[in-house]
Amino acid sequence: MSGEREHGIHQSRVIVGTQDSVAGLQALRRGIDEARRRDATVYLVRAVNAPARNPGGALWHTEWAVWAAEYAQLALVTALGGIPRDVEVRTVVLEGAAGPALVDFADRADDLLVVGDAQRRGLRRPWSGRVARYCARRASCPVLVVPPPALSRVDGHDLARELQRLVDAA
Repeated sequence: MSGEREHGIHQSRVIVGTQDSVAGLQALRRGIDEARRRDATVYLVRAVNAPARNPGGALWHTEWAVWAAEYAQLALVTALGGIPRDVEVRTVVLEGAAGPALVDFADRADDLLVVGDAQRRGLRRPWSGRVARYCARRASCPVLVVPPPALSRVDGHDLARELQRLVDAA
């Protein structure tokens, strides 16, 4: 990124909060599509909470950066079947809670922040979509909240019926 500023080039950025949930993978696919449309660099961001005591210092951050790159590559393979060759993809590991870390990183007015909206039912519902809501309220750039695919929102009981309906329609 420093090279971009040194040469006076301001590269457009699409920042994707990376997680391996169904909603997160859907957001990753949409973020890559948006980067293609905008001729932008994709930043796959993984936020991690550091332990209260961090004896490793810089070594800790290096190890997490390697882990984040591996995590992002696995997410790309899962979501897209591989790493896209037509879009520049960078991985970033940030320390802290996901919402604040993403909002702090997406600090340019022309950034696009893409996050998945985990829509859960039942007891976990009060926490679902927490990061998406935080980003939508506090980001200084546009935020694209991507819902999970329709089939991921179908109950197990109704899933077989819905799959059969799709097969019959094909």
